[in-house]
Amino acid sequence: MSCTKRICVALSSLLLVGCLTPENVLMTDVDMHNWDRFESVTYNNSDTLSLRKLNIAVRYNNDYKPTTLSMMVYVTTPDTLHFEEEITLNIHHPHSGNALATTESLPYRDSILLSRSGDYSFSFAPLDSVCGIEAIGIDIRDISE
Repeated sequence: MSCTKRICVALSSLLLVGCLTPENVLMTDVDMHNWDRFESVTYNNSDTLSLRKLNIAVRYNNDYKPTTLSMMVYVTTPDTLHFEEEITLNIHHPHSGNALATTESLPYRDSILLSRSGDYSFSFAPLDSVCGIEAIGIDIRDISE
C-alpha cells in the first residue's frame, strides 16, 4: 500500500474512533444457582460535566424464567451520599432455548450528571432469591448515544 493510502486509512480510523461515545460497563458475577444478596461494582468517575444514561446490565441464562426482575439498587457517591430504590426490570428472553447466557442493558436513569469525581458504588440485591442470573452491573453511557 502506498504511503498516501496509509495516511488516508490512518486519518479515517482516527475520525471514526473520535466519533465513538464513551461507554463503561461494569459487572460482577453472582451465584447463578441462588442469588440472594448484595453485589456491588464501583465506577471511578473523572468526567463531572457530561450527562449520562445509566442502564442496569443483567446477564442471565435459561434457568431464569420470570419476565421481570425486582431488586433494590443502592448508590453511594464519592462524598458518601446514599440513594436507594426498589426497581423492576423487564427481561426480554430473546434467545429462549439457547444454552448460552444473554446480556441485556436495561434502562435505569437518563440525563444523570455524576457531579463528583471519585468512586461511585452501585449495589444490587434481588427482592427474592433468583436462579439463572449470572452477573449484574451498571452500564454508563454518554447521553448523546
